[in-house]
Amino acid sequence: MRRTLSLPLTFLVVLIIGLAVFLLIEVPSSRRPGLPSSSSGKRATATAPVPPLDKGFSSKAPGHRTVPVSKPPKSKAAASPKAAIIMDDMGNSLESIRALCALGRPITAAVLPFAAETRPTVDAAAACGLEVMLHLPLESLEKPRRTPEGTISAGMTREEVRRGVQACLDQVPGCVGVNNHAGSKVTEDGETMPMILEVIREKGLYFIDSRTTSASVAYETARRLGIRAAERNVFLDGTLDELAIKARIEELFQIARDRGWAVGICHPKPETLAALRKYIAFAESYGVTLVFASDIVEQP
Repeated sequence: MRRTLSLPLTFLVVLIIGLAVFLLIEVPSSRRPGLPSSSSGKRATATAPVPPLDKGFSSKAPGHRTVPVSKPPKSKAAASPKAAIIMDDMGNSLESIRALCALGRPITAAVLPFAAETRPTVDAAAACGLEVMLHLPLESLEKPRRTPEGTISAGMTREEVRRGVQACLDQVPGCVGVNNHAGSKVTEDGETMPMILEVIREKGLYFIDSRTTSASVAYETARRLGIRAAERNVFLDGTLDELAIKARIEELFQIARDRGWAVGICHPKPETLAALRKYIAFAESYGVTLVFASDIVEQP
């Protein structure tokens, strides 16, 4: 009796197990947890993750390449305006160059040749990192009380001009540019000025026209000869009064802000040095960068 009952029970157990195995084999793979569905029944391939939008596409991802985002180029108008201050008549005393160095600003020292302290002034300027230019004496329309040694005069021959300019350059070794001391007569002279500038061009120097006369042809001639050049915009100390010099300093910075650059010329007078100490920092409030004269000159 027991054996009769155990046979159907055994059959039932085998049937249940077989049914379970059948169901496990035939269930579609799309219903299995952890696998993406596929209409073809094949195993789906993994998809590359989408990178964040602010990081761009990786060059390692198939079908994509990195496209760098470049910044727009800066226009000339966006560049910081510049102002150069040149201190003329250096070389007569060491106190002047010491005071200039003490300002701690990029002011260009224009050194006279054959002055009492020409060479020590050049050495001191170089030691404190100032730019040096030759302050070349040229003949003036008004006869001075004393004609500076080395003055180039109208009517000199080409050879005399060349020897004279070279002698003055030898007095100021390491100078990178030239501007004129006085010279209202010579800078108006369309014959003498080119002879002077030819020597300057051969030496690879720049030229600043101090514009001691409104009829000067020096700047235009320098440009025509392919020389890096600029011209003076403001005399800072035409009036030796602190408030007057302050006004000229502000005028210089205003011109620089309006046109992009400006050149001011001054002299080592106590009033000038005092005004520079107090007001040269106004450059920052005008958004103007102080630079040496070589950073102002225009390319030919």
